Amino acid sequence: MRRQVVKITKEQNGFMLTLHRHEPQFFHKVLLATGSAPVGYRLAENLGHTVTDLAPSLFTFSIEDVRLRDLAGLAFDDVKLQLVLGLKKKEIIEFSGPLLITHWGLSGPAVLKLSAWAARELFARQYQAELSIDFLPQISKGAVREALVMTRKEHNKKKVMNFKPFSLPRRYWNRLIEVVLADKEILWGQLNDSHIDSLIDQLCSASFKVSGKGTFKEEFVTCGGISLKEVDFRYMESKKCAGLYFAGEILDVDGITGGFNFQNAWTTGWHAAQHIAKSN
Repeated sequence: MRRQVVKITKEQNGFMLTLHRHEPQFFHKVLLATGSAPVGYRLAENLGHTVTDLAPSLFTFSIEDVRLRDLAGLAFDDVKLQLVLGLKKKEIIEFSGPLLITHWGLSGPAVLKLSAWAARELFARQYQAELSIDFLPQISKGAVREALVMTRKEHNKKKVMNFKPFSLPRRYWNRLIEVVLADKEILWGQLNDSHIDSLIDQLCSASFKVSGKGTFKEEFVTCGGISLKEVDFRYMESKKCAGLYFAGEILDVDGITGGFNFQNAWTTGWHAAQHIAKSN
């Protein structure tokens, strides 16, 4: 039967735990591994610990844009993302990696990593930001222009919709032609320099408006937690309260992927358990 701890009081040689609808019980050592549950932070604060600012981390981006509409499931092997959080250059955070279009916007390793690095900034801005995507990060803008101009010259009688000079998903290339050129039948030979410029912008620095984080509360972890300055990482023991230990997501630790967060939980739990067992 689950017994919720509602209060922890520090005693001379241990702790008195008050359990919901049960008599208080005494323990020599206490390990808090409550994840992002508010009760864990409250118990730790009552024992003298500091909880850093909390915010969701590792989440997808909500984006409503015609370029993404009805393309859910479409994946890109490697893109470069830049999240613009303000007008200053230092407020740009970037990450590269695979990208996935979803029903509500964008996901994939690159987005999840970016959300982790910018978790607090996005939370403070209510998840309003500008996202710039380079769909061809391995090719310079100059090389992209040369490829488009060469294709216009050598394949002038082919439809732009039917011939793409880059390794992009066919469905996304077709969508760009529909949106940027507004003509499914246009031939490569009919493209002018303005058309070329527009395609370069969409391929190398396409701008999308982030309007929120993914729906359904699907974020994996919480950014923030028990201040790391207050924990002895040799044993995962509190520097503020002898005999109190921490493990997992309750700490101010969040990795850039879910796997790192699992490893954090397993490793910190193991170290805490080892020291608790040896000290008894």
